[in-house]
Amino acid sequence: MKLALVRHGRPDEGNAERPHDPPLHKEGWRQAHAVARLLAGEGITRVASSPLLRALQTAQPLAQRLGLPVEEIEGWAEADRHLDRYVSLETLRSRGEAEWQRFLKDPISYLGGDPVAFCVMTVATLDRMIAESGPQAHVAVFTHGLPINIVLSRVLGLERIAHFQPGYGSITACARSAPIASLSSASTRVATIHGPMIRLPR
Repeated sequence: MKLALVRHGRPDEGNAERPHDPPLHKEGWRQAHAVARLLAGEGITRVASSPLLRALQTAQPLAQRLGLPVEEIEGWAEADRHLDRYVSLETLRSRGEAEWQRFLKDPISYLGGDPVAFCVMTVATLDRMIAESGPQAHVAVFTHGLPINIVLSRVLGLERIAHFQPGYGSITACARSAPIASLSSASTRVATIHGPMIRLPR
């Protein structure tokens, strides 16, 4: 099975009507269409998405090109899904080094989630998708930074979550026989979170 993990496009942060779950910014829509162009010829057989609007909208152009439905899957949601307001990583960084380090120390808790429960849910969602899709499937999952980090950390055999900071609209390709085939975003930076040890489920 092949898996393309797509981080959502840039959201309209501060959107007055949906501050907790904003739609895509116009730049985000451009990124969503760029993702669709990149993946349209890759043999995608299934399109899945977080239920959050920024991920669903990023998935739409590809699904429309391929004539596939977008499957909303709760387990691909971000840890911030229950917060009153979406806050981007760029905004967090702008709040100063102390606030940024507080986020890096325990990002899941910072965003309102339970670290162990969130990791278990994400890994269970991945395992269920692998079992349902079959060995010849090529699945595009439109999700968020933390679920992508958890999946990559598990594939790499790490016991703590590594923070890869995937860019908006970036594509990270994985396969069972080749853990990381490519990172499409040249600007992706790798930095390990020096937070509490979380033993990822196997």
